[in-house]
Amino acid sequence: MSDLGALPVRAYLAACLLAGVIGLWLGGIAWRERDQPGGTEVALYLLCGGGISLLYAVRVASASELTMVVTLNLATPLVAAIPGLWTAFTLAFAGHDQWRTEHRIVALATPPFAWVLLAWSSATHGLSRRSLTPVVEGPFTLLSFDLGLADVGFVLYAYALCLVGVLVVVDLYQRTGNRYRLQTFVILLGTLFPFLGGIATVVDLGSYANLAWFPSALVVHGVFLYGTVFWLGTLDAAVVARDTAVEVMQDPVIVAGSDGRIRDLNPAAEALLPPDAVGSSLSAVFPRLETGVEHPITIGGRQFDIQEDPITDPRGTDRGHVFLLRDVTERERRQSELERREAELERQNERLEDFAGVVSHDLRNPLAAATAAVELARHDGGENDDALDRAANAHERMDDLIEGLLSLATAGRSVDSADRVSLEATVRRVWSRLESADATLSVEGPDATVLADGDRLEQLLSNLFRNAIEHAGDDVAVRVDIERRPDGVALAVADDGPGIPPDQRSQVTERGVSLGGGTGLGLAIVVDIAEAHGWELSVEESESGGARFVIGGIEPADD
Repeated sequence: MSDLGALPVRAYLAACLLAGVIGLWLGGIAWRERDQPGGTEVALYLLCGGGISLLYAVRVASASELTMVVTLNLATPLVAAIPGLWTAFTLAFAGHDQWRTEHRIVALATPPFAWVLLAWSSATHGLSRRSLTPVVEGPFTLLSFDLGLADVGFVLYAYALCLVGVLVVVDLYQRTGNRYRLQTFVILLGTLFPFLGGIATVVDLGSYANLAWFPSALVVHGVFLYGTVFWLGTLDAAVVARDTAVEVMQDPVIVAGSDGRIRDLNPAAEALLPPDAVGSSLSAVFPRLETGVEHPITIGGRQFDIQEDPITDPRGTDRGHVFLLRDVTERERRQSELERREAELERQNERLEDFAGVVSHDLRNPLAAATAAVELARHDGGENDDALDRAANAHERMDDLIEGLLSLATAGRSVDSADRVSLEATVRRVWSRLESADATLSVEGPDATVLADGDRLEQLLSNLFRNAIEHAGDDVAVRVDIERRPDGVALAVADDGPGIPPDQRSQVTERGVSLGGGTGLGLAIVVDIAEAHGWELSVEESESGGARFVIGGIEPADD
């Protein structure tokens, strides 16, 4: 143990008595005002330290071996409680209430409790306080004993908890910065007293080897803790609330140091980044957080906006950056839906304009022709068959236009639900309904089941087949190719007619454009149906020189 050095033993005894009185007095005050974070732990720490000092003073002043042993045993549970109280205080002071659970408190108290039992029963097993004997040192008789295995274990445990508390206080300073520098400095300074006092007690130095330094040192430490909590002030609500808010935030928060390495993550960020992200380079773990990155970014199927704020010290020196990732997945989904609806509305407006143009010109002209032809037939007394034929043709064209307009009105409507559709079966079913005369159909390639609106797919094929018969003749040979591509399934409808000049292929799908006197709506409807499904239509030349229409990007159905 340790040496009193040049200090008189009587002065040492007076110091123990004074420390004991101060510890019990301040402990009582702290207990009555224990509402502050860590106040209860400070009160118990001072009461234990004061009790240890008074009991040790009695042991030093007494010449009776029995009194020495009794006071030693009474002080044992108080000594055992000190390390756990210190750790509990640092956790409470730093705002880590989530760590102070009942199970963890029991776990902290179990080793000291076991040591107390072993110390009290040391005479039966010798694991603690071996060779208890009174020794005379100067004017006082002191109690001498050797440390047993249990004592060594408790000393190591106590110093380990002391180190844990110190690390918690250091972490607190790193989180709060200069705002609580004085509080953290006072706490760490006070910790030196029991730390060094314990070392001086365990390591025998000087002429009074059986005197202990740590009882008074515990009270001094308790006074430092009392001053920190009740005079300087603990963490205010704003700091604790800020830390708590960051922990419970649903948005990820990432803290990076000035060296570009990740220093801290909240639980939301921990779930987003790899387990070993803390301490790693930010650019390596998350390169998309670099300044100037385009927002939003997509991570794991969700989209985030990034807010970056610098961390600076009072001198303005760069200490790192805080990244807040705001989950904007729903916002972006609503924006995409709004843009889709706006695009659909724009397409509908364009079709309305087309309808107005068709009604004002294409329908009005054949109607006028029909009216004139009928009037002429009336004047001729029904003898002019040509006039009646023209009227019939005009009415037929009007019927085609009306049918085309009705189809065009629904062709571009978005596809809300898709069915599993067999392409080959749909092609043959649509062909069988046409009055194809001498026209022939061949289907090449393996059948494919795709996702599509069955009725509108049939309308698309019907328009392509009618277009082939109208422009290539009643004996046209139509070939349908089905092939699988990396971007989905492609469906091609080709004929052996005169084909479409290259400079006109981009125009034939426009509304009102017809190269053979048709309504100019059939291929426009095909384009609208394809776009409503998200497909692409291209116009090519067939192998026989005719026209070939390719619909690509058709989504195959999952097998």
